[in-house]
Amino acid sequence: MVKAFERFNADLKSFGDETGETFVTLYEDANTTRKVANFRLFLNGKLKWIEIETGQLSREEVEQVYDDDDAKDWLSFWRGNLRRAKRYWSMDTETLDKIQDGEIEDNEEE
Repeated sequence: MVKAFERFNADLKSFGDETGETFVTLYEDANTTRKVANFRLFLNGKLKWIEIETGQLSREEVEQVYDDDDAKDWLSFWRGNLRRAKRYWSMDTETLDKIQDGEIEDNEEE
């Protein structure tokens, strides 16, 4: 799982290079964003990453991961947020605005 988070970091950095962001904006949903960087899973079960809130300093977030299934759940969560961010990034502004305003449904299969 440590290697899986390293691969995720590479994907995150690549997308950040495309968007011009060091702290990459990820989407939990159309209206909930998080600016993050540098995910690390340690052998002691600590998952750490850097997060910044708009207009604030960055801070290190820490979660205790109890087993591989727990780590997979966290990785799946963050990968989903990254997939959503990539989809929104490539989407035209009008469509994203309509999704965020609730005018159209956010169809993640598209």
